[in-house]
Amino acid sequence: MSLTEQLDLKDGETLRVDSSRQTGPLANIDITNYSVLDARGDVVGKVEYTEDMAIKGFKVTHKAVRTDLEGKTVLQKFW
Repeated sequence: MSLTEQLDLKDGETLRVDSSRQTGPLANIDITNYSVLDARGDVVGKVEYTEDMAIKGFKVTHKAVRTDLEGKTVLQKFW
C-alpha cells in the first residue's frame, strides 16, 4: 500500500514534499516531511513519514504521523 492510501486523503487532497533527511547508525532511517494540501492548494496538515530498514535482516518498517495545523495527531499508522 502506498503512503497516500495509508493516509486516507480526502478528495482533492495531495501531498507536497517539504524536506527529507537520513539518520541512524548507517543512515538506514529515511524521514520525509510533507504538507497536506487541499484542492485549493492551502495547507491543511502535515505528515512525517519514516522508513526504517533494519540493519540485521533488512526488514523495512514504515510509520506515518499526520497532524493538523495545531500540531495535534490526527492519524498514526505503522506497516
